Amino acid sequence: MPKVKLKQGRQAQEIGAALVGAWLKALPPAFTATVSAVVSTSPLRITVDIPNAFTVNDVIALRTGDKNGGLRSVRVGQITGTTGKTLRVVDLGGVDIDYKGKSLLNGVVSKVKDLNDATLLSELKIVLEQIVDAKVKLVCDAPTELTVVLPALPEGVVTREDLIGYLGTYHNNAQGRHYHDEFASAVLFGCR
Repeated sequence: MPKVKLKQGRQAQEIGAALVGAWLKALPPAFTATVSAVVSTSPLRITVDIPNAFTVNDVIALRTGDKNGGLRSVRVGQITGTTGKTLRVVDLGGVDIDYKGKSLLNGVVSKVKDLNDATLLSELKIVLEQIVDAKVKLVCDAPTELTVVLPALPEGVVTREDLIGYLGTYHNNAQGRHYHDEFASAVLFGCR
């Protein structure tokens, strides 16, 4: 991530506040339904206590009754039964889930906004571009993926020799700090 300037009157903490705000917007205020039965764990099918609480393709989160397990960012697949209470749970790609975690019986289910939702990303981008003096490109982590961003080269570095000199100078002057403003990285190449 290249070092960018903040717009006049803005503070870096506002970036963190915008990210937390996006999380809050994606999360519901409370859970929607309780799991009254686990019909099958392979593929995962559950019955909830509220009729028609969910529709096909809703992004949902499931949590165990003891709050120490479950799934988040999954989708509602096929809904069966005349009351619309029995749901097949699939991953975001629509593939069946073979669930092997703690029992979901008496756990809770809720709708969650997908963090890669186009509207959510657009709104967050607008907020961030009001804070920093740069174009913002957003990429959200998926629950089972890690987004790695290769930082832009530091200013003034145009050859390998420049980069080696730059890293050597930084390493010698870092005084035990492992955070680098321009790289926005906690650790550089495993250096200590």
